[in-house]
Amino acid sequence: MEILWADFGEYDENAKLAAFERLKNIATENDLPKLVSLLKSEKNNFWTRELLSEPISDLGGTNYLPELFEAHKMNQNEGHDNDTLNHFLTEIAYFDLEGCKAGLQNMLNDSSFKHREMAEWLLAFCD
Repeated sequence: MEILWADFGEYDENAKLAAFERLKNIATENDLPKLVSLLKSEKNNFWTRELLSEPISDLGGTNYLPELFEAHKMNQNEGHDNDTLNHFLTEIAYFDLEGCKAGLQNMLNDSSFKHREMAEWLLAFCD
């Protein structure tokens, strides 16, 4: 992560992507709490949040939708289009249709849930 968070003058894009591939290749479900902690770090920008969203989506799926929605919102606030993160979210719906649908319904039934628009958007992929 230090390589990913470093300035591009210190490490170029290829070095950063290689570091991310190493992280992604060794990450397991046991690493999800650490990955989510990294995702929430103030050291991130839209690019590193989007990168971290991939293993979180792959390993944690529906269980981590609130954290992924929060990363999506932060990226959006920074002016990022979230194309890649949107793809990861729709893959969760595709690979865990019933679980995703049930999880999203539970989130939408919670009046304090703050990512309603995103949940409703993703729910459309569960039909």
